[in-house]
Amino acid sequence: MRRILSLLLVAVVVAGCSNDEKSIPEPGTPAAGPVKAMKHADAQALADKYRTEAVDTLGTPLSGTPTSNLMACEGTGTFTAITYGDVPVPAAQQPAALQKLRDHYTSANYTVAPAPTDGTNVLNATTADRVMITIDADSPDTLRVNVATPCYSSDEPL
Repeated sequence: MRRILSLLLVAVVVAGCSNDEKSIPEPGTPAAGPVKAMKHADAQALADKYRTEAVDTLGTPLSGTPTSNLMACEGTGTFTAITYGDVPVPAAQQPAALQKLRDHYTSANYTVAPAPTDGTNVLNATTADRVMITIDADSPDTLRVNVATPCYSSDEPL
């Protein structure tokens, strides 16, 4: 299940990317707006920064090593940086942990989606620099922090 959610995040970002400066993807995707140039290492550092911010706000270290990748977007020379990691949070504490993150992201002026009303533990936020953050219940005792940058252009090979 967690692999599917991580791949879904990548699919949303990659599908929203374009190499056309005037193209605007579906509203709400992190790639909305013109494609900017960025070095691979800088984009990965940006994604890692937001993953670390989420983990620090939760106050519990990652269980294991996070995963970080660069993925090609639609269009020649465009890419997105993604990262994800698991944070141990007991099921009973997950709603409070996600609310803590919602409050933090709201105070930081991120765009935060309303909390789901179907009882699922998930949070979706987008930063001012269009980085998409999704935190969801990966298992009864784990929250997965998924981060994806918008698509950037680069002359570096993937």
